[in-house]
Amino acid sequence: MYIIICLDDNNGLAFNHRRQSQDRIVAEDIRKTVGEKKLWITDYSRKLFHSVSNLEISENPKEKAKEGEYVFQELETLDTGDERIEQFIIYRWNRVYPADVSVEIGAEWKLTETEEFSGFSHEKITKEIYCRE
Repeated sequence: MYIIICLDDNNGLAFNHRRQSQDRIVAEDIRKTVGEKKLWITDYSRKLFHSVSNLEISENPKEKAKEGEYVFQELETLDTGDERIEQFIIYRWNRVYPADVSVEIGAEWKLTETEEFSGFSHEKITKEIYCRE
């Protein structure tokens, strides 16, 4: 499975059981990245992806996703050592927000691709793709 997450400059993921931020250009880029494959999300994330037709809703999307499918992770930390994870796609807000949930990408992951673009509510978004070494 491919894990998609949005992080701030301190690797913060969420604060007080809520997403730190959102940007509709990021949601559109995720739709393009996923293409025709399944995108697993929780019900909490549904409003971000109203234009995506291949959504699968689950309270535990990481457990449901199969090889080659995508999981958008918003509120809970990750075990980056999980062998089922094929790739990380990280969107960085290039800001620091309050966070009480963070994600650390382990040393077994290598940054293989970076792209910067303007978001709708963020001047600069950085998309990073990590693969296992």
